[in-house]
Amino acid sequence: MTLTRTRILTIGPVLLVATCYAIAAPSHRLVTPESANPARDTTVDKIDSNEPLESRCRSAAKKLRASLGIDWNIIIREPFVLGGDATAEELDERYKKTVVPTARALAFSYFSETPRNPIVLLICSSDDRFRECNLRLDDQERNQYSGIYVRKHRRVIVNIASGEGTLAHELTHSLAHADFPTMPEWFEEGLASLHEECEFSTDGLHLIGNSNWRHEVAFEALERGELRLIEDVSSNRFGSPHRANIDYAYVRSLCLYLQKRGLLEQFYHACRSNAGSDPTGLRSLCQVAHAANPRAIDDAFRVWLIAQRPRGQ
Repeated sequence: MTLTRTRILTIGPVLLVATCYAIAAPSHRLVTPESANPARDTTVDKIDSNEPLESRCRSAAKKLRASLGIDWNIIIREPFVLGGDATAEELDERYKKTVVPTARALAFSYFSETPRNPIVLLICSSDDRFRECNLRLDDQERNQYSGIYVRKHRRVIVNIASGEGTLAHELTHSLAHADFPTMPEWFEEGLASLHEECEFSTDGLHLIGNSNWRHEVAFEALERGELRLIEDVSSNRFGSPHRANIDYAYVRSLCLYLQKRGLLEQFYHACRSNAGSDPTGLRSLCQVAHAANPRAIDDAFRVWLIAQRPRGQ
């Protein structure tokens, strides 16, 4: 399955084979992440208060009800507080069929820290409801987005009409924030984008990425000489408005490449372990890939990317 964050993205579909739901086609709307803003919140995810998590979930639900009004339903499934314009029964069904299996697979492969604070998941049925939700909570319109993760509030808002992949992308962001709050932005975006279109392994314990429309964007950027090197992407501003589409395509395709080589999970754990001395993650990436330097990884990735293009194109 698949998901997104306050970095804001164009979302692709998700193929959820293990749970047998079909996902909508990608909207291809350009998403500019929150992380493209000058200041990205990378503070350690400390517990907000001494109250039990259950009590803080109830408090979060109460605030949402006051902000969203009686025509929105709220349910608590600790550590998640789910809200939306669907019925409570429909919200619970989406929790069971999408949130639970996705969170379980992500925890099995990557995340070891259980969220210590409530995570709010707001699921909107349409563009209009998505805009309404954002306006009621932040007094902001986000017409160009399909999903957003607001780090400072640990809050996901998605237009579920764009596909379950949007939810998977943003859910990845929220759980990564709890497990690895200083995760390099380029890697976090790549991992979240990977889950826009993926399927469960046969045992349901892993999410396996599939190629989607971003792959073609990356290939075309490579042909035009516009695909940046990993050293540039990791060290300079990621996802600036004039090149967000290409940057997202690059990091998603790179994560897919690492997963195909069996290195993605290993890289996540090495990157998290070495975060203090390796904030960009490049040393850890070279370590797990047995590469002499980042350029060697780029060279191998580009050869792979070209080989993935269907014959005749």
